[in-house]
Amino acid sequence: MKALLLFFLLFFVAWDLGWLAAGVVQTLPWRLRSLRAGAVKPQILDVRTPAEYALFHIPGAINRPDAMAADPASLGLDPKRPVVVACMTGHRSPFVAKRLATAGYAASNLTWGMLGWKLFGGESVSGNSR
Repeated sequence: MKALLLFFLLFFVAWDLGWLAAGVVQTLPWRLRSLRAGAVKPQILDVRTPAEYALFHIPGAINRPDAMAADPASLGLDPKRPVVVACMTGHRSPFVAKRLATAGYAASNLTWGMLGWKLFGGESVSGNSR
């Protein structure tokens, strides 16, 4: 059991370091919490399925599960504001963050996704309320 936990821990670290080496900016959950309290609040793009989003989400997040395939300009994001892309564990969102950054957005990936947010970030909305 310890070996399995160590494997997953190393996998998550290697995954995040790989994306960082590929040029994807990472936003840690506690950093996002402080950014949301600042003057220029980042846009949160949640790329999880509607069912995942309904379980819990960051208040004000835009749910676009089609973001991986969609043209960045069609996502309804303000190109002048930073974007933090979130999924459940941080394994889908880096692809979208990379596409947005390539398209000229100030985009970053929420490190460890919504699980990290639940553990270290702050408030979230449960259920279907938005």
